[in-house]
Amino acid sequence: MREREVIVSLTAPGAEPVRVPGTFQEFTLADRVRRSGMVMLVAVLLAATLIPIPIIHLLGIPLLLGTGVVLSIRQLAMIGRLKALKIACPKCGEPNRVGGGLGRSSMAPREHSCESCRRALTLSIEGETAPSVAATAAHTS
Repeated sequence: MREREVIVSLTAPGAEPVRVPGTFQEFTLADRVRRSGMVMLVAVLLAATLIPIPIIHLLGIPLLLGTGVVLSIRQLAMIGRLKALKIACPKCGEPNRVGGGLGRSSMAPREHSCESCRRALTLSIEGETAPSVAATAAHTS
């Protein structure tokens, strides 16, 4: 897992964007496969706990296994994860927790809702998109 420094920004219409430094963890193929396997293992273990429960096991086991397969496939598509950080809302100034979670499948801006004022915000990660881009730019300068 490679980490790189990025700039995380929260923007809202009619307000100055708030930018803070953050860390983006890029997943290698081995990381993605390992994370996918862990998600599926948790789903199988949870499904196994439902075996002795009458009636519920008839629907619960297939639902857990199906959900595990879907989440495992989604983990294979994750490119990385933004380390959790707090960033102020551009409208009300209250801190919002962003990042963490299971990961991101793209670097495209995402919609985010302020935890305090519930206004619609846009979360963007600004930084290099691939390590080769920075290396190429350094060699051409």
